[in-house]
Amino acid sequence: MGIAINKMRYLLAAVIALTGLFILTVSPSAEAEAASAHELNYFQYETYTHEGRDWLRIELGIKGGRAEFASDVRELTPQQLHISLLNTSRGGVRSDIALDKKIAKYLTLRQTADNTLDIMVSLNKPVADQAYKLYTAEADKKGKKPYRLVIEIAADKLTSEYEADGPKAPDTLKGLQGRRIVLDPGHGGSDSGARGPGGLLEKDAALAIAKNIERILRSSGAIVTMTRTDDRDVYGPLASDRNELQARVDVGNADPGNEIFVSIHCDAFTSPTAHGTSAFYYQPSFRGKLLAESIHNEIVAATDLASRGAKAARFYVLRNSSMPATLIETAFISNYQEEALLGNPEFQYKIALAVCRGICQYFRMR
Repeated sequence: MGIAINKMRYLLAAVIALTGLFILTVSPSAEAEAASAHELNYFQYETYTHEGRDWLRIELGIKGGRAEFASDVRELTPQQLHISLLNTSRGGVRSDIALDKKIAKYLTLRQTADNTLDIMVSLNKPVADQAYKLYTAEADKKGKKPYRLVIEIAADKLTSEYEADGPKAPDTLKGLQGRRIVLDPGHGGSDSGARGPGGLLEKDAALAIAKNIERILRSSGAIVTMTRTDDRDVYGPLASDRNELQARVDVGNADPGNEIFVSIHCDAFTSPTAHGTSAFYYQPSFRGKLLAESIHNEIVAATDLASRGAKAARFYVLRNSSMPATLIETAFISNYQEEALLGNPEFQYKIALAVCRGICQYFRMR
């Protein structure tokens, strides 16, 4: 009898232990599912014509009640409409969906680290040239449709729907009148440079920042030479790295009156946690070091970016420029937060203004 009781106790302890183990095993996934208050449970799209305009309607069903959403259009990706659904998971809806091709190409759904669902609609034309509406619709029992987010996009935009606001006038800085400056937006054309997790390309961010720098410098009376002013290779498509870099150096060296060479880039690393801003110069050039430090200090002062310092390097454009030169790694495009900054027009202007202030500081000290 005593042996039987002991056996029962042993079996009961084993069951409790196994049950506890089972709970520990499934608990994390249960918590993960509970992490999102909402979940997609429906997708449908259709095209229709209203008052002579063709429209695309996309419907995304949302389980869990009302969900908050926000939208934005990023300057460097003007044909993409981004919608953020807060506290929402993708559920069973596919992550990549082909659309009608006439108004929009495809829709992607991506889960972000902060439990937000990023909905991206890739359009055939810039979003600025197409009217769109975002709204939620209550459940339709007759139509067998749940509570849903509705995205409606027109094939075009009426004249009355365009905003009249133009770009703001650039800042003007003292001490730059007559200064001859070469700006080199990194990469371009067949060379996209690094790509951010959200799809932003280094060549686009570098060009946007460089164009802001150019506007500020020109408004301040400087004479600016750009190695490229659009999305193209400087030497030619698919050139070797050496030929492409030499072509950029040649643009700057062609005029002996040019005083400084500033190359604009975005940093990248395999880990998305890498962050901050840095500047580089060629070790033998004291003035190159002064230029790099001046610009770097102004960027750090003007932004919340961490300082990674001004450092010596043997980059081709630094070694072969006939003038003081620096290469600026503005921020990490491989970092989710800094990629968002690099794609933000206000931040692009802020960092450009900091670069120009650094250039002013350099000319005051030399």
